[in-house]
This record gives sequence, structure tokens and C-alpha cells, in this order.
Amino acid sequence: MFSIVAALQSSMPAFSSVRLALSSEPSIASLNFSTFELSSSVPVATIDYGIEGAGYPFLDVESVTGKVQVEIKYSEQLAGLYENFSDGPLVYASGLTNTYRVETLEISLPGRIEALQLQGGQRWQSIRLLTDESITFRDVGFIPSVLDIDRSKAPGSFRSSNEHLDEIWRLGARAAALSCLEEGSQKDLWEISHEGVFVRGMKPALTSQGAFLENYTLRFKANIQKGGFAWSIAQPLASPAKGIQLYLTGSTRNDSAFVSVNSTLLPPNSIVLGYGFSIVNITTLASYYLDSFNLPFEVEEDTWNDVKTILTKTGYLAVSVNGQQVFNKSLDDYYVGGQTIPTRGSFGFGGWQDQASLFKDVEVHDTTNGSLLYENDLTDDSVLSEYGVQSNTASVCLDGPKRDRLVWLGDFYHTVRVLGASTGQFRAAKGTLQWFLDWQIKEGLIPYASPIGYSPQTARDAYAYGGGGQLKGYPVWAIILPDYQILGLLSFCEYVRISGDVDFANATWPQWQLLASWILNQTSTATGLPTLVGGFLGPGNGSSAISCATVQAFKSLANVADAVLDNQSAKTYQTAAETMARNINDRLWNAALGVYAVSESNTVDYSIAGTAFCILGGVANATQASSSIAALDRLKVDFGYLDSTLVNASNPDTTISPNTNGFLLEAFASQNASGSTQSLLDSLWMRMITNNKTYTGASWEYISMSGDPGLGLFTSLGHPWGGAPTYVLPEYVTGVRTAVGADGFGYKRWTFSPQLGLDMGLEEASSETMTVSGEPIRVSWKLSGRTLSVVVDAPNGTTGTFQINGTTRSLVGSFTHKFDVEL
Repeated sequence: MFSIVAALQSSMPAFSSVRLALSSEPSIASLNFSTFELSSSVPVATIDYGIEGAGYPFLDVESVTGKVQVEIKYSEQLAGLYENFSDGPLVYASGLTNTYRVETLEISLPGRIEALQLQGGQRWQSIRLLTDESITFRDVGFIPSVLDIDRSKAPGSFRSSNEHLDEIWRLGARAAALSCLEEGSQKDLWEISHEGVFVRGMKPALTSQGAFLENYTLRFKANIQKGGFAWSIAQPLASPAKGIQLYLTGSTRNDSAFVSVNSTLLPPNSIVLGYGFSIVNITTLASYYLDSFNLPFEVEEDTWNDVKTILTKTGYLAVSVNGQQVFNKSLDDYYVGGQTIPTRGSFGFGGWQDQASLFKDVEVHDTTNGSLLYENDLTDDSVLSEYGVQSNTASVCLDGPKRDRLVWLGDFYHTVRVLGASTGQFRAAKGTLQWFLDWQIKEGLIPYASPIGYSPQTARDAYAYGGGGQLKGYPVWAIILPDYQILGLLSFCEYVRISGDVDFANATWPQWQLLASWILNQTSTATGLPTLVGGFLGPGNGSSAISCATVQAFKSLANVADAVLDNQSAKTYQTAAETMARNINDRLWNAALGVYAVSESNTVDYSIAGTAFCILGGVANATQASSSIAALDRLKVDFGYLDSTLVNASNPDTTISPNTNGFLLEAFASQNASGSTQSLLDSLWMRMITNNKTYTGASWEYISMSGDPGLGLFTSLGHPWGGAPTYVLPEYVTGVRTAVGADGFGYKRWTFSPQLGLDMGLEEASSETMTVSGEPIRVSWKLSGRTLSVVVDAPNGTTGTFQINGTTRSLVGSFTHKFDVEL
């Protein structure tokens, strides 16, 4: 929904339109953007921002004839503009953004109009005239909610003689800039007043106080302001986050309805029952449209209605409005993929696309004995935090700007390194790590994915223990993606290594030790390898990927322990890493195949994550690393590498992961495997910059076997976990890296070796790398014939070592060094 305002409410320049197309349908925009008119003969404008942006949409209307309705769509890919719901709805999490990627607006006066809900990430936009009048727009754009790195010079940089590599470097930088948020930059989603809470169309926001409720009766009052309202019930906050969805649509007598209303999906004067994440199909998210019930009387706008929803332990669901029963059904009557619909979990309020309503006077009673379990009149500001719709209270990094808009733990391994090599948003990096710790539970675990609109102090238990089904009462973070705990520990170590922020390490050291203790306690006494319930990187029980990642984590943690002067812990972590490395080589190295096996129970298959982490963790010696890389030819496809030999390349649903391929890219680079490094960059990341219809200027989440976004329109095309080249290129191709150990933290001591870049055939490369001093190391090299010309400018307090072909040179900070090396 939009509001009319007098002027732009932001100190940052807007994300502005670049190109425009005017037609009867969305199309490639080829005109330079300028004032445009929509009429019955030319009803559709396609707006191209050139690259992905994020913010609060605005329209500047120059003139309008009569009362006009327009439909506005937002999409990362051009193809979304042709779909009914564009590339949404985005229902995995609310994420302080508009759930819907389509908005309808009625305009009767010229002036500036601003959206009140955020659109998190898009390159394309369309505006379709729905009525017979005409309207002229002077400007269209977004009030930024994130850093625009094209306007603010990033402190990190990379340039080379290969313009494609330069563009690939920018992919991760832009994805991180879009995904990392400053505190308070994402506004409250609800508006609180003495009348209750005003809720615009969105995925129902759930109360953190309802996570452990079951077989309960929910009662509330609702007042339709536009179209209808929605509520969820029996929906776990923790995994699996599927619940009962209910949508009440008002009477056809309401004269404010848009002409684009989908009365087939949501019939007037009815309640629609759904289950899962939504009532429409959304790629990977289970969603079921179960039933529709006519209301026994007309529900009109601007009228308070008493809504009662009853869940029973026998599996019945009943809804009444103003004392009149609408339905009473057994949940067993509905098919939801062969499972039973649970009656345990939280509740919350929202609305379908373009709807808006007021809610107040919520009560929850035990259905069996009638005892009062919850009461809230929804008139106090504390409601915002309780329902997870308050403005973000910390600077944090999401997994992506469009979706899922959660602070994912495992993803941050790439993101923190991308930040260090490009945008320099260390406040967001530290804020993210602190955010993880703010959610930490007594077992030491931190959330694999945390929402940004809740307060961790009040929502911690709901998310940690409020899982559905068989997860009831168990620490969910130990069961779902438990290897993300290892990647989280690695992310902390990488942050300290890159930033040199030893003060943060000192201040939070006991909490990281608590997490490290949990990880160590998962080591099998029989095998000396991690034993987890499952994993993202590989099988939970004794897998090479998880085991080698653990070795890397504890070696890195030992360096941090040295930096905080905890010598005993440093010895403990280093010993744990060395012992586990020996066990990996004893139990998982398959000498016949020359690979690290996927796991102890499967010694003939292998994976790119296992290969990568066994190399990066120093488990593999040079011979094993070379052999492992050679064996990956079996996994090579047109657009990168399959995750493992267990993946079926002929399955059309198979996807390529820039995340796991990013681990592999660094492993290649670390071994100076120039051919493999260049080939992977060319095959996988080049695909993100060569197709205008899918290009966003940012790195992708997944790629399909045909080279398109891997999850269709659902794919995030602004995902930092796909941005590994952004740190690999300056660290290995230009060649500037921290020295080994705590002495290298913050680049106080560093090394410079351009061998990989030369072997890749580059003629020149340069980069800027931030240091703990706040000033960058600037290096450049250029090859002319057999002469390598080098220029280095390093800040005071740092010391570097240049190495190539046996030549070594000390590079003391506060001086500019210029020299030639004959190769």
C-alpha cells in the first residue's frame, strides 16, 4: 500500500529507473527513462533499473484523468513480470518486507506517492493501467533501504585485464550490499494505535508467545479496511514452519474493491482454508488450498467482527464470525502430502495482496477446560517485537534481499569474507555475529536462521525449542542443519582474521567457547569424527566435508585463542584439529580413488564440499589435494560442478550451487590450480553476467543445469553465498592475503604473491584491501614481456612479504614500493 507524501524521506539518492519500454505487455526496456503516459492504447510500462536495488517504491504522478487503477509488479528476473504473482509471494518469512510482489493502487490526483512496505530486491518493474483513463508519470524509483555501492565507493576493490573477472568480482559485492542492513533501516510492518494494530497485506506475523500452544481456541476482533484479512493458527515458529492458513474476504458490496481482485482464489464473502506456507504454489514450499466456505452474512468494511477459531485434540477445526458458525471440519478430511495437520503452534495476523485490516482484543483459551492462556488488546508498542514486525534493532546480514530475508548462519561464511574484500561493512559483520550470540541457548547452540523483527531475549526459546511434529521440545538448532554451527564458528574466526577486531573476540570469547564445546562434544569416541543428526555439507555421521570443516574451524579458533591470550584453549583447539585430521586420513581417504570419501558408510562417493574443506583445512597433503582435484572431472558439468557423485545429472531438477562451488573455487586457488580456477569462473559465474533477462549485478543462489536461475522465479538473484569470487580474486589472483596465525589478523602482517593471476594469463591486476588501521593496502602488478612491474602502497603498522619464483621482498608499511621482477 502507498501513501501520498510531500517529498522524499531519505538522505540517500533514490534507486532510479534507467530504461523504459511502453507496450501492451512487459518487454525488454530499450528507451532511456523519461516522463511517460499510460492509456488504453499503451497500457503497460516496463521499467529497468539496470541492476538490483532495494527500498520503498515511489511514484511521481504528473497528471491523471479521472480515478485510475494501476497494477505494479516487481521482479528480479524479467520473466516474473509475466506471472500473476510476479516472482512471489515471499512467504517463507516476513522479513520486514512486503510478502507480495504485486500491488494495486488507485490514483485520482497528481503528486508523489510512496509505498509503506519494502520491496527487498528487484531489477524489473511493470506498471499496468487497469482502467480506461490515462495517467502520466514523471518518475518511478525506490527510496533506498540498503547501501548503494555504485554511489558509495567501496573500500575494497579488484581490477584486472579481464573485464569479465572484474564484473564477476562485483557480483558478490553487490549481493552483500543488498543483504547487509543498517540498524533501523527496515521499518515496522504494523502500525499501533488505541484502536488496535493496522495490518497491511502480508504473510501472517506470529506471536512468539504462542509457540508451545496446542488444542486452543483463538478469539480476536477484526475490522476490514480493504478487501479482507488473514490469520494463521497452529503454526510452529521453528521448523517445520507450516501451519493452518485462513483468509476472510469481505462482501462484494464494498465499493473499494480493485478491478484486479482474484475472486476465484478468494471468493467474496468467504473464508478460504489452506495449509503450509500459502494457498498458491511456491516452488519449494509446501502450500495447499484446502477449502472455501461461504459466510452466513455480509461482512462489510469498517465494521468490527468477532472471529473465533477452535482447535481440538481430536483434530477438528471450527470457525465462527460474530457468533455464527462458518464451518466445523475434521482436519483429517484434507490431504496434505500424506501427513496429519497438527494442532500445535503459534498464531498470527496478516492479509492477502492489497488487503488491510485492524485487529484487537486477542484471547486464547484452552479448548478443553476454558482456562485463559493469552490475552492482548494489541494497542501497546510491545506488540511489534512480540509478533516479529518491529524495525530491525541490529545491523545484520541476511541471506538475500528478496528472500528468505533471515540471518542464516551457514551462509555468513561467504558473506563476511565478501564484506571484507569489498564493501567493508564490518559494523554489519560484527552485528551479525553478535546477533547470533544474542540468540544463543544454554547448550551453546546459535540459530541456523533467525528472523530480524523479533527480540532474541523474548523469542529465543520459541525458535530454539518450538519445533513442530517430532521436534517438539528438542533444541531444533541441534537437529536442523547442525553443521551450520561449524560454519558459524568459522565465520567468527574469519571476521577476526580479516578485521583484526580482537576486542570483539575478547568480549564474546566465553560464548564462542561454549559453541566450540558443543561441537567438540559431537565427536564420536569410536571414530574421532563428528556425529551429527544430519548436515548441509554432507552426511551428519562421519562425513569428510563436515569433519574437514571442523578441522578448519578449530585451527582457526586456535589462532583467535592466541590473539586473546588464552594459551590453554589454543592448545586444546589445535590438538583437537590435528587429532581429527589424522582420523580423517585414516578413515576417509580412499587411496584407490584418490579422494576423500563422502562418509565412513559410503567410501566410493565423494563431494566438492568434502574436497574443498579437506584442502582448505590442511587435512590433505599436496599429493592428496592434487589427486582429489583431478577426480572432480567426473562432477564437472556445463555450469560448474555437481555437489557429489550421488547427484543425478540427468534429473531436470538438479541444481548447481554457487555456495559449495565457492568453497571449491578457493580450494582450487589455494593449490594454484589455475586452469581449474579459470574454468570454474568462466562456466559458473560468467552465467550470472551474460543473460540480460536474468542479470541483476549480484550473485545467485542456485543455477539450473541449463544455466538459468536454479529454482525458477523463486531463486534469489542477490545471494552473497554465491559471491566467493569477490574474496578469492583479490586474495589469490592479485595475491594479497593475511599472514598465517594471529600476527596476520587485520592484515598487520600479510603476503603478496601474484602467481595464480599470472598463471591464469592475466596481464595486470590490482586491488585494495582494508586493514585494521582503517587504511588499505593498495597493490598492482603488470606484466610486460617477462618483466613484472609491481607497485605497493601499504599503511603504517603493517608489514608485507612479496614472493614469486623464489624472489622474496619485504614491504614495510607507510612507504610506496615500486620494483620490477624478471620472470
